[in-house]
Amino acid sequence: MRAMLHHDLQSLRLFVAVCETRSLSKAAERMNLALSAASRRLRLLEEEAGMPLVRRLPHGVEPTMAGQTALSYAQSVLMLADRYVAGLADHRSGARGRVRVSASSSALVERLATDLADFAKRHPDIRIDLEEQPTADTIAAVTRKQADLGVIVRGQAVEGLTLLPYSTDRLSVVVRSDHPLADRAAVAFSDLLDEDFVALEAGTAVNRLVMERARELGRFLKVRVQVRSFEVMCQMVHHGLGIGILPEAALRPLATALGLTLVRLEETWAAREIAICLRENEELPSATRRLLDELLTS
Repeated sequence: MRAMLHHDLQSLRLFVAVCETRSLSKAAERMNLALSAASRRLRLLEEEAGMPLVRRLPHGVEPTMAGQTALSYAQSVLMLADRYVAGLADHRSGARGRVRVSASSSALVERLATDLADFAKRHPDIRIDLEEQPTADTIAAVTRKQADLGVIVRGQAVEGLTLLPYSTDRLSVVVRSDHPLADRAAVAFSDLLDEDFVALEAGTAVNRLVMERARELGRFLKVRVQVRSFEVMCQMVHHGLGIGILPEAALRPLATALGLTLVRLEETWAAREIAICLRENEELPSATRRLLDELLTS
């Protein structure tokens, strides 16, 4: 497309931001541009494309069919541009490759953090840029070509990505040592629904799973506190604000430090699959391929 050839990367980044935020004003804010300048850049893109790339709606915008095609190309161009800049920087620093990894907290705690540390020791010339994000955000990052590999908890629909089995984890309940459940070896999820909960923020795989299971039972969790991290959840449980559900691997050291008790969650869905995701039919750079191969064989 002529627009992709005649405009600078700033205009392409703006267009991608418009499609992602569904708002020209939010995209302009993200890009630190005046709204008038952002509008002018978008208009020039559309003029050179010879057709509208976004559809104006009462409360925002959305990409047209042509805009969706342009978005895919723009994301590819920006990914190559970022690799170009990163590649030159790596040569200056002596590194021979870079891999952008996005991963959920559960995946990092269960196994990934250790595997990445081991890989970095064996391959000091390959730089790993790691971002911890909820599973939904990791899927979006890989789809939008903002990450080369993602490590997620399986459980939601994924389109355009290949999923490769990586690891497993198991959810447990964390309670204070003086809680009535502390003496039990295991508990069914239905027995927890009258309890106050300390829950992870919406968008995390754990939150989505337990909320769905509660709705299937015709109930809603009594969420007293919503937090962003495993550590803060355990602190809130320690102070008596409710019980929590988290991966066992994350809970054990925290529970030991805070004097909390773990109770096995006796549900088949408490055993979860962790997978590596990558874009379908895309040739991987050598550094990314090497990391993927070692993660799958470690």
